[in-house]
Amino acid sequence: MNAEFDRAPEGHGEDPRVLRLRIPPTAPRAQEVRATVAAFAKLQGVRSRDLESLIFAVGEALANAIEHAGGDEIEVRCTVEDGLLQVSIVDSGRGFAAVPEKRVPLPDLFSERGRGIPIMQRCTDVFQVRNLPGGGTEVVLGCYLDRPRGKRANS
Repeated sequence: MNAEFDRAPEGHGEDPRVLRLRIPPTAPRAQEVRATVAAFAKLQGVRSRDLESLIFAVGEALANAIEHAGGDEIEVRCTVEDGLLQVSIVDSGRGFAAVPEKRVPLPDLFSERGRGIPIMQRCTDVFQVRNLPGGGTEVVLGCYLDRPRGKRANS
């Protein structure tokens, strides 16, 4: 796994508010990414309960990216700005036929597919899906650092 911190402005070392990871689209690497993102989020002050939800959502986004990445690397970017930790998972797969704009209902209890987007929506304060020009998908997940307990923006 290739991990790096972005450089801070004016050459003041590394910026601890930005993390970039690049991985091949293989399931064993997803565990490393979840652990690295969890450690980064803890350093930023994400609460334990919020961290569990965020990492669960990151796992869902990674699973989708691994399945649809088309053999190319997956990039994971973590940033902190204005009290919001955002995790972007970017792949170069085929993208979504229709990007969900509203809250997606959970599928039937016995359905084998279709849980990823509803789970990501319910586990994060910010959820966006973008089809990228030329192919690929970016999933953006976010968690407010100072959100009052029990309040979820996507709920």
